[in-house]
Amino acid sequence: MLTKVQQRKAGLVAGRRSDPLAGALPGQRWVVRYWLPDGSATDVIGWVETLDPTSVRLSSIDQASHVILRSTIIAARHAPAAAGGPDPRRISAAVLQRHALLGWLGWHEPLGEWTLRAAGGFTRRANSCHAVGDPGMPIRQAAEQIISFAVAHDIAPMAQVIEDSTEQRALRGLGWVTTDQPTAVLVSRLADALADWPLKPAVEISERLGPDWMEAYQQSRPNSADAAIVRMILEGSHPRAFASVVGHGPDDHSELVAIARGHRTKDWLGLAAIWTRPDHRRRGLATAIMAALGHWAARQGARYVYTQVGIANESALAAYTRLGLVHHHRYVYLAPAQ
Repeated sequence: MLTKVQQRKAGLVAGRRSDPLAGALPGQRWVVRYWLPDGSATDVIGWVETLDPTSVRLSSIDQASHVILRSTIIAARHAPAAAGGPDPRRISAAVLQRHALLGWLGWHEPLGEWTLRAAGGFTRRANSCHAVGDPGMPIRQAAEQIISFAVAHDIAPMAQVIEDSTEQRALRGLGWVTTDQPTAVLVSRLADALADWPLKPAVEISERLGPDWMEAYQQSRPNSADAAIVRMILEGSHPRAFASVVGHGPDDHSELVAIARGHRTKDWLGLAAIWTRPDHRRRGLATAIMAALGHWAARQGARYVYTQVGIANESALAAYTRLGLVHHHRYVYLAPAQ
């Protein structure tokens, strides 16, 4: 029960007070200031889970649930879908690369600050040395370690390096050469992205890698890799999630027509495996599943989003640019000269 003073402060007398939560919808992020029983006030920021004429239930990043009587609310405002932060382009390429590293790993072991990686040859990202930082030994010895690890795992020796980095120059000084065109890393504040990416209820999010998602992934990039290795990489380290949209196939049975994978490392969300079946493209499904993964990550405290695209994939680069992602840096793969 509010005191008369509290009622006056909250503007509750004579029905003059407008509803601070007017227009609030489940899933939105709100900041709510309300009275406590001892007469003090506090703020809660969280996502609306349920809303009725007498109360609202918010869930916060720490997964706590807050049930607030609407009669005690002093003020409320609709907040951005994710927490803010500095321009992600101010964050160094090395720092971002260390976040991205954890999202795509098979077998791996450290080499100083570098990481030796192998995954049966499935994707260069999982079968190269992540050469960022100090290997803890002379560069020639580090290069020999990359080669020895590759031989032991029956893969080609390769190093992933940030373009124009000290590591790239050091390996090139040993005669290592670029194997392909660079890969671009694109970024955005998550709050900025989610303000423009529509969230559609048709998107399903699961933290379990199901057989239907795996089947769709195999359609998106046909390969002969061991399915167990592909699953090991996709399941990877937690937290990660798999987004999908169910449609109808040519035989009128339900199947996945769009997928994407999200991996969160601290306050970064990495988006990968974004694919829409050709006969369902240009319907906004890719944007919708990216948005769904963005909201999933935002609820865990993510503030930024990145994706990695080969510069030869001009259509994908253009699409991500239209969605508000901007260039951060590029990386390349090096291999010993033949």
